[in-house]
Amino acid sequence: MKWRFIGLDKVDGVLGPAIFEAVMDSIRQDLVDDTLLFWRPIKPAVYIGYHQKAYEDLHVDRCKRMEIPIVRRVLGGGTGFCDENQIIYNVIFREDRDGMPYGPREVYRFILNGVIAALNSLGVGDAVIDDERFSVYANGRKISGSGQLTSKGVVNSSGSLLVDFDFKTMCFLLKNPVKNLREGIRKPEEGMTCLRREVEGITMDEVKKALLGGFEHILGEAYEGALTDHELELAENLRNKYLTDEWIFRADLREWRRKRNLRT
Repeated sequence: MKWRFIGLDKVDGVLGPAIFEAVMDSIRQDLVDDTLLFWRPIKPAVYIGYHQKAYEDLHVDRCKRMEIPIVRRVLGGGTGFCDENQIIYNVIFREDRDGMPYGPREVYRFILNGVIAALNSLGVGDAVIDDERFSVYANGRKISGSGQLTSKGVVNSSGSLLVDFDFKTMCFLLKNPVKNLREGIRKPEEGMTCLRREVEGITMDEVKKALLGGFEHILGEAYEGALTDHELELAENLRNKYLTDEWIFRADLREWRRKRNLRT
């Protein structure tokens, strides 16, 4: 079975997660091949995992004041700040696909080896996987985080690769910006890095090419494809869900309702 590659470049930050959810639906229905998807939010956004509480992790008022959307993914994982200087990837495939590992931990390790291969090809020799947090570290600092979901026989293993990074804005929006870093880190700059710190003069196009090559190294060759009409239409419809408070604050609302019931 072939791999379809879709490189979208910059997209609406709310639409991005709706797109990969639509791709999962297409794969589930056997409408398309397993897919490797790249995209970048055209404007800054904050992404939270399916189970995360927005008010616990974020200064929600600051996000609203700066008109930075809070986007709850269907995937697990932590809370992170993203902008156009990161490449977000989604490796979406049938759970029973031949040659692919089974189980979350095994999938994480396998997919992150594609990121390692990409970094090595760009000249970053000291790139390793952190098995505790399922992140990739370059020269001792985090350069890529990840999240994952398996639903109805389809796996979506996702992550972001930092080409550059806006530490100031992240620290302004996140209540604990070192939460997902190794213990003992006091400032994000001490525990995180980006490719423009590690490789002088690196360009976004060079990183995209290397990341695609890294994934093809572990997955096999991918053909260049495009989103289908079904995926585009479904993504636009799903986007409406991502904009509702009921979805954005679902974990917060459940907690508030639970506490209210305990009091009554």
